[in-house]
This record gives sequence, C-alpha cells and structure tokens, in this order.
Amino acid sequence: MFSSDIYDDEIRNRISDFRSCAEAGISDKGCMEAVSSIFGNMYSFAAETKQYEQGTTFFRARAIPPHDTSIPLQTIRQVGDAWEPPAHVVKVQGRINAVNQSILYCCAGDPSLAIDEARASESKHVAIMVYRSSRPINTAVLGDYENSSLPKDHRSKLFYSFLDEEFSKAVPPGSEGRYSITRAIADTFFNYPEQDAWCYRSVQSSEKFNVAFLPGKSKLCLDLLGVMICDLTVSTPGALNVKFVVDFDEVSGNARYHQIGSEEQRRIFPEIK
Repeated sequence: MFSSDIYDDEIRNRISDFRSCAEAGISDKGCMEAVSSIFGNMYSFAAETKQYEQGTTFFRARAIPPHDTSIPLQTIRQVGDAWEPPAHVVKVQGRINAVNQSILYCCAGDPSLAIDEARASESKHVAIMVYRSSRPINTAVLGDYENSSLPKDHRSKLFYSFLDEEFSKAVPPGSEGRYSITRAIADTFFNYPEQDAWCYRSVQSSEKFNVAFLPGKSKLCLDLLGVMICDLTVSTPGALNVKFVVDFDEVSGNARYHQIGSEEQRRIFPEIK
C-alpha cells in the first residue's frame, strides 16, 4: 500500500512539473532532488523483488565492427573485454549508469534480446558473452506493476505508473541526458541491502526484462563461461550461427579462439553441435 503526506492531485501536478523540467533539461543533482520530492516529504511504498536461481545463464552482446576481422579480434582480446567496460571509457549515460560508472547490463536466458539491447541486430558479426550465476541473485524489480504481486490500490498504481512510463521511454542517440531520470529512480527508490541488481522492462521487447548489476557486483555473482562469435547473416531466430568460441588464459587473461568441433569448444560450450 502506497502512502504519502500529500494528496493525489498534488502528486499529479508534481509529476507534470517534473516532466516539463526534464524536457527542458535538468541537472543530475536537480533530477535526483526532483524525483525524491514528487511523492511528498513522507511516503512509503511496497516494492517487489525477484531472485534468479544459482546456475541461471546470462548473456551480453557486443557488435563487432566490419573492419575487425583478424583473430584475435580487437573487440575480444582480453578477459576484461567480456565484462562491463572500465569506468574511464564510459562517456555517455545509460539507462542506469552515470558517465564514468561501470555497470554490467545482461539478459537472463535470452541471447536474442541481448543482441537487440546492444543495437547489434544489423551487424554481421557479434560477440555474445555467456555467464552463469554462481549464487542466487537478488534483484529489485522496476516496473511491470500490472503483473506484479504489489497492492493494486489507486495510489500504488499512480506511483508505479510514473516509474513504468519513465523506464519505457525510448531514448535516441544524442539524448542520453534523459537517462538521468531512470538512474535517479533506481538510486532513489530501489537500493536495498543484499541487492545485487536491478530488473527492468526492455524497451526493445516490452514483454522481456533486462538485468543491470550494481557497480562492483557482477564478478561476485557471475562466472564467465566464455564468448561466442556469431555470424548473424546466417543465423535464424533461436539458432545462432557460431563461428568461434573464446575462453581466456587464467594467468595472462588473453583471449583464446577455438574452432567449432574442437575439444576446447566441446569443453566450453558442449551444447553447440
């Protein structure tokens, strides 16, 4: 049940004012303060959490540029290339990360969604990183109110409708400043003890969800199984055409590329035939 020290009409007015400010441009600090104040000075709400079982498979995709054709690929040369980017190379905001903030974005059990989320579906080749959870993963669910177990009173709906609408907005390249809002929502309302990640609806596929790991959490929760180098021009829905598989030297971290059918491929990804 949602409760607040202000009335519904005032909340709606604050939401409207906030969106007008956001469209005009709003600083990170201003966004955080505005989001925090929309629902009053004293408010409480029920929140939904989700736990992914130990052993869940997660995927992340990276497009391989057309000029990157020599093995080892520049895209995947070191083990660090298979994880979230280093903070110093993050030059634009993401849906949850700030500039210079490193967050691993994944899709649970769905490599096709990972390709779509990476905006890589038009690329010829993609690298698909495959991880497996080493323990149960606790997530805060941002959105999906109608299908949740949350209270269905009108005030809760008002609160979660605002969150759903903000997280479902498509943000075109060059407008990444809009992500200040979703990042403020995640940081303001959904940061709990023992939380490993956020789970939120995909803009690319409205029936599916992404998982974004809190900074520093991914390597505590996931084991990197390896990387699949795939040719999308000869792949079909549900059947990726894998050209190579990659693992990494435990000492140097250097990428090692293996042919399909090799003993190493069968060890890394036995499901590939």
